Amino acid sequence: MTASAAAAAAHIALRRRIPIADGWVFRRAGDTAWMPASVPGSNFSDLLRNGVIEDPFARDAELRLQWIENEDWEYSCAFEISGEDLAADSVALVFEGLDTYCSVALNGMPLLRAENMFCVHRAECRALLRPGRNELALRFKSPVAPGAERRAREGVLYPAENDKTADHASVYVRKAPYHFGWDWGPKYVTSGVWRPVWLDLVRKARIAELRHEIVDLSPERAELAFTVEIEGQADGQAWLELTCDRPGMPIVRHPVALEPGMRSHRIAATIDDPRLWWPNGLGEACLYAFTVRLVDKDGPIDATVQRIGLRTIEVVNHPDAHGECFYLKVNGRPVFMKGANYIPQDSFQEAVTPERHRQLFRDTADANMNMLRVWGGGVYECDLFYDLADEHGILIWQDFMFSCTLYPSDEAFLQLVEEEAMQAVRRLRHHACLALWCGNNEISLGVAHWEWPEKFDYSAEQFAAMVAGNARLFDELLPDVVARLDPDRFYFPSSPIGHWNDPADDMRGDGHYWGVWHGELPFATYGERLSRFMSEYGFQSYPLLDSVKRFTASEDRTLGSSVLSVHQKHGRGDAIIGRFVREAFGEPTSFEHFCYLSQVLQADGLRVAFEAHRRNMPMCMGSLYWQLNDCWPAVSWSGIDYYGQWKALHYQAARSFAPVLVCAEARDGGFRIHGVSDLTEDLAVELVAELVDFDGVVLWRTAREVRLGANEARELLLVPADDLPALDRATTVLALRLTRQGEALASNIVHPEAVHASALPEPGIEIEILNPDVVRVSARRFARAVHIAAAPLDTPGSPINFDDNFFDLLAGEARVVRVRDGRRFDPATLRVTSVSDTHATVPARAALVGPARRAAAAEG
Repeated sequence: MTASAAAAAAHIALRRRIPIADGWVFRRAGDTAWMPASVPGSNFSDLLRNGVIEDPFARDAELRLQWIENEDWEYSCAFEISGEDLAADSVALVFEGLDTYCSVALNGMPLLRAENMFCVHRAECRALLRPGRNELALRFKSPVAPGAERRAREGVLYPAENDKTADHASVYVRKAPYHFGWDWGPKYVTSGVWRPVWLDLVRKARIAELRHEIVDLSPERAELAFTVEIEGQADGQAWLELTCDRPGMPIVRHPVALEPGMRSHRIAATIDDPRLWWPNGLGEACLYAFTVRLVDKDGPIDATVQRIGLRTIEVVNHPDAHGECFYLKVNGRPVFMKGANYIPQDSFQEAVTPERHRQLFRDTADANMNMLRVWGGGVYECDLFYDLADEHGILIWQDFMFSCTLYPSDEAFLQLVEEEAMQAVRRLRHHACLALWCGNNEISLGVAHWEWPEKFDYSAEQFAAMVAGNARLFDELLPDVVARLDPDRFYFPSSPIGHWNDPADDMRGDGHYWGVWHGELPFATYGERLSRFMSEYGFQSYPLLDSVKRFTASEDRTLGSSVLSVHQKHGRGDAIIGRFVREAFGEPTSFEHFCYLSQVLQADGLRVAFEAHRRNMPMCMGSLYWQLNDCWPAVSWSGIDYYGQWKALHYQAARSFAPVLVCAEARDGGFRIHGVSDLTEDLAVELVAELVDFDGVVLWRTAREVRLGANEARELLLVPADDLPALDRATTVLALRLTRQGEALASNIVHPEAVHASALPEPGIEIEILNPDVVRVSARRFARAVHIAAAPLDTPGSPINFDDNFFDLLAGEARVVRVRDGRRFDPATLRVTSVSDTHATVPARAALVGPARRAAAAEG
């Protein structure tokens, strides 16, 4: 039962859970003085809180904090338990997460040993407890030492190229791989109690697990079967009660005979006129909350709550006339997946508050996404994460936690993995959001294309044995776990199926296209290289200067500074960004402008991919960019920076992933104009296309009625070059609109040719504050990538995001923009930037007009 379900059911059940969250202390092994600790937490956070170390994210602190991973750490806690509580039939200590190598003693007696960060550990402990004060003692061995010792014994260096330890020891450690470093994150190899600890007091019996199966689903009714696992402590008679939060649902009662040990019971239920669960943008993500109570003649014994979404999900992956298709059908309907790859939100998991999770899913849903890929180098996320995905209609592609390297395959390691996988599948399988399981990230790709035998001097026999060992893991063990515990869910062993360096692979399953970033090919290549499902692609950008200021000193804020180099983990990253920025916009006049332009560039580039993927539906049926978020303040591929500030990329994703899209591609001097609709109904719309110069003069125009079918992408209009007037394309944009009965359904501004900042006019931007959370911005001439920024009035340090930003304005156009999430900004801090500002020696300031003048003066 999840923590949220336990809380909901606690008031009606005899079973008790006592959190052990207070009174914790810790120390480095060998030290004498104890310091206060927080649980859940980590040794890094505890050291920071006690003033022992500097902020791990500040400047180049990472370089000075590597000693922590080499130490053993001790945690201790005293807690009270009454004689009445000790009279329970069973008392167990539950550790939801121990990171990683940990021995636990209770009142001086060994209780358990842990060696997998991803596993819950439960230990019966009543015999070791005493009324009154009890003491827990935990010793965490250095998380890098066991792997280093094994590497020294076996003499094999695994190809874990993202692991920044010298011996690539992370492959032996069942711990979040990103803790050992990645090309977007630091090497902070933590230890500690990273998830809650509690005492579980059971009288008579407990509900150990609840799972459900949708036996049949039709418009008239849903037939459900619930399996309830009950662990009894003694013989007795009881019954199960199944209720639903929807009016009119009858209570279902089922008699059970209690007996020592684990027993399964099955209950059937029917829902008339069921409401389906739909992904974001296609309908309501409807959830039914079912409560199962275990009751006997004396009253409630235990209870649990599970929320269920009624839907069918099918991953269609098989050979076809073009190669090998890969797409999802939800409730029988093919659905184009729009979203991103998710990495952990922090290097230190305890810092990820419930509100951060909630904000992330608001940000995801508001960007018109319907899928996140939980990438295999992080963690299996907490229950709240998947609960929120259920609520927001965000489908989850779930990797198992293996990425970018071969792994050991000895029996002890495989047993560790099997327990981990079984726990993960059992915990997550009831979620409506869960779309598929994937064995690993990019390991098959690495085996075939990354030249590991040459890089690591493996013999042919040695490499073949290592690959065969990994086949046991990804082709046998993990699919067997999924087949046994979640048989209706799709599993495939490794993503991607194809390789970006081979165009022939584009038509085979899912793809990770890195030709633009790693290959430094033009952004236009995104429109030429299409996978059947694009599950990774991306380009880096800097955070905006306001974010950079939060982790640097003033002397650090120059490209290539030693401090910024610590936060840029890709060896060629700055050079690639710099070259693309200069080619697209010219040389920026300041570091602040470079940060801004890097984001405009990133958004422009991925816009090419977004539009190409969507307009090629159904050949391509998914677009998940790398990456949604950051785990620390960094130069990275993210669309939202570490502090929660939306980058230009996230705003562009919201526009490009809108339910209806109009876009164009240049062809032979003319244009092909495309429409894409995710809607469930056909559309009869008016298409308006105009070529407009920077002063607002319309040089060419066409308008016509077009039809766009439900769930369709099609070419709406071919405009040959001969139909267009002679014009300067470097000073012209193509403005597109789709309207229905005067209502705008979609719009877009297309740049026929790249324009350096020096060629752009001074736009004459005016901005007016209409309300404390609403502004109106306009331009007298064309304004490129208008960015509005302001400091918050309410929560210092929490960034202000608008409902749109980094948008183009045509000459004479005005746009009203609102602050998201009910926030308010400080009018005195309101500022506007456009691309033309980045070339001028003295950038033009946006004019504050109308009531805004008085508002700013009053605030000042």
